[in-house]
Amino acid sequence: MSLLQSSDLNNSAIFRPFSELPSEHEFSETYLSYTKPRKHWCFLGKIVKCNFLVRLTLDVEDKKGHRFLVAFHTDDRGAAFKAMCIPGNTIAVLYAAQHTFAFSPPGLRIEEDGRVMVFPYSLEKMLAVSNDVLQRAKAGTCETCGAVENSMKKCARCKTALYCSRECQTNGWASHKDRCAITKDLLWFMQRDWESSSNAHLFPAGRY
Repeated sequence: MSLLQSSDLNNSAIFRPFSELPSEHEFSETYLSYTKPRKHWCFLGKIVKCNFLVRLTLDVEDKKGHRFLVAFHTDDRGAAFKAMCIPGNTIAVLYAAQHTFAFSPPGLRIEEDGRVMVFPYSLEKMLAVSNDVLQRAKAGTCETCGAVENSMKKCARCKTALYCSRECQTNGWASHKDRCAITKDLLWFMQRDWESSSNAHLFPAGRY
């Protein structure tokens, strides 16, 4: 599947800050019907603090610097995500909706494992790599020398970096390897059609 420009993690129409998320009780033509999402969206935030007493709770900061509570109400109370929830890592929540807690400001209440993914990279790094990958894919140029050839080689790992020759691929590995792993994870986002209202997206099982 090709990379879709609309799936850039910097696209705030899809990857929304907390203030622009719908309320969990808001059913509208913009976001939700009673049976499934009318459109797709995802929240991305930086993990600032992690606690696990009765359940896993996180202090999370969005793109705009707003900090709020994320509480796990999954079957295992978030235990499956605990090891990955390290300050500085990034949490992604599909179809995130603002929840009003009884004794704290609005935040996110997590009830489904399949709607959450935690990445071992900073939010800033993920946003930068997302933009870079999509711009390079659009240009179709060699990652190392900038040339355009009829037959371009792709990085075997991330499947996105293009090279006009094996020599350029070898010479460019030192600068590419740092973002190669991040790009592999970002492909899940960049290969999704976020503007279709067909079936709800879910993250791969067992990948926290």
